[in-house]
Amino acid sequence: AKTAAGAKTAAGAKTAAGARTAKMAADRMNINRSWEHIQQKYVGTGHVDMSKYEWASNVHRDSIASHVGHADRLLYFSVAQGESVGRVRYELLEKMLQPCGPPPE
Repeated sequence: AKTAAGAKTAAGAKTAAGARTAKMAADRMNINRSWEHIQQKYVGTGHVDMSKYEWASNVHRDSIASHVGHADRLLYFSVAQGESVGRVRYELLEKMLQPCGPPPE
């Protein structure tokens, strides 16, 4: 048999769970609004109609541009590959044309 205290605890747990669910839904809405604002403000974050291929290409291009722009990282890559710095830079710049291969049809 349940006691009155046990029934109150169970009811309180259900109320707390409902409050957490409502808070999570509100947080989700707030995050979506913030994300839409960020997408409008910054170019590299994409937009609603962006395909997975476009997004991945932007990420790869950003990474390659960072690699080429940092001389120390470029030197590290050239030593690791056993190539000259100029050759590694050239290959990375060539890769920026289609970083994820040809676009899907």
